[in-house]
Amino acid sequence: MAQYWYKKDKRVKRIPEQSDDRDVIQRIKDLKAKGYVKVLDRRNPEDTIVKQPKRTPKPRKKTKARAKKK
Repeated sequence: MAQYWYKKDKRVKRIPEQSDDRDVIQRIKDLKAKGYVKVLDRRNPEDTIVKQPKRTPKPRKKTKARAKKK
């Protein structure tokens, strides 16, 4: 299945999944840098924008204090 990328006042761009993985990853990075967003439907792109939440780091576990040896 292909991916669709959209930018306001621009046409929807289609990236096929069958091309080389490195090529696809590079094209996606370029589109993100230019301000494109991923959409699900090419005919109605503004209503089908995929919202990706920002990653939040997992809280680290606190280490327990060790008992002092006598």
